[in-house]
Amino acid sequence: MLLVFDTWWIRDSNVAAMIALPRCTFTTTSGSVSAFRERQSHGGASPFGRVSNSQLGGRVRVAAVSERRREQRGVMEDKVGTANGVSEALAAKMAEMALKKQESPPQKPLFSFGVITDIQYADIDDGRSFLGVPRYYRHALVGLRRAVEAWNQKGDLAFAIHFGDIVDGWCPKDQSRAAFERVIGELENFKGGRVYHMVGNHCLYNLPRQELNEIFGIPTTKEGQQSYYSFSPDPGFLFVVLDGYDVSALGWPEDHPHTKAAMEILNTRNPNEEKNSPDGLVGVERRFVKFNGGVGEEQLAWLEKTLQEATDAKQKVVICCHLPLDPGAAFPSTLLWNYDVLMEVVHKFNCVVACLGGHAHEGGHSVDSHGVHHHVLEAVLECPPGTDSYGYIDVYPDHLSLCGTDRMASTDMFFL
Repeated sequence: MLLVFDTWWIRDSNVAAMIALPRCTFTTTSGSVSAFRERQSHGGASPFGRVSNSQLGGRVRVAAVSERRREQRGVMEDKVGTANGVSEALAAKMAEMALKKQESPPQKPLFSFGVITDIQYADIDDGRSFLGVPRYYRHALVGLRRAVEAWNQKGDLAFAIHFGDIVDGWCPKDQSRAAFERVIGELENFKGGRVYHMVGNHCLYNLPRQELNEIFGIPTTKEGQQSYYSFSPDPGFLFVVLDGYDVSALGWPEDHPHTKAAMEILNTRNPNEEKNSPDGLVGVERRFVKFNGGVGEEQLAWLEKTLQEATDAKQKVVICCHLPLDPGAAFPSTLLWNYDVLMEVVHKFNCVVACLGGHAHEGGHSVDSHGVHHHVLEAVLECPPGTDSYGYIDVYPDHLSLCGTDRMASTDMFFL
């Protein structure tokens, strides 16, 4: 089946069928559908890049990255589809909603908020990831500054969210606190509402949890220093911020129960001596690496209770987590350890409309078997000078509309 509209080109991971939607992706019965944009500068376009694909002069890559780039970067994994896709009728409904939006007069959003992720600033020379991808540590602060300036210029953002990793793990440890303060100082120039944060692995490489929670203004749980919480910017919407490193080998003392549980998981699921390496692991098993983490039982119970309350209040829920929660949206090696268990909780309810995250710097999008959108934002860190990765999301009663800048792909996410 080949449907051609004007913006997104997508391939069904199981049958290689091409589907295109205007900034929208979905899942068919035969597998997960996802899309990645090939990054190209849009020259003189608006700060948030609300332009057509033809104006961008860009394309959307089928699957994660091209074979050439995969070979160059030594990537030995590919994204895998979810086990059960949504029905073709559901996919057709999404397509119908997308077309209806194009044909209708513009709506005023209920509210809007800024998004940015993986700044990973450090006052060190540029380098490369272990896959050979260039990283621009000092310039990342310039990228953040440009984001805040653009948000302020737009002028009507209710709040902003950073999706984790504001300082890089290579930051010299005697400079960690100063680096955090420098980044937070830039974010304090945002003239909208509050900037919300979540903890990422690079945050935990630099500072202990308690200090991070204080810097980020994250309310800790009564049980300890876990970093999950929720907030409601509008009576009809609830944002749930998860702690993806609740069970983790990072950030807790060595004798902490969460550290012990994490090491038991890693020793059982990852035979490599170097636990940051996924070598030899296949498919979604590649997620069992030290730079990922999991959600503990207490947090899962809190999530279920929170989603029940949101259902009772007739609220739509947006879940935010540094780690991706669906294999169709990101490489297996970047997933939350127990994403499957967490999504079983989510799928008990019909209130969750989207899961947003970072961590997987390439970005990506999928829709799971229950119609929940999974959107992974592109990293600031890997933007060379002259390019950016930030945006804002307009929230409507029936969809989210991400307006991205340059390397951050714009996407419409319709609710079902």
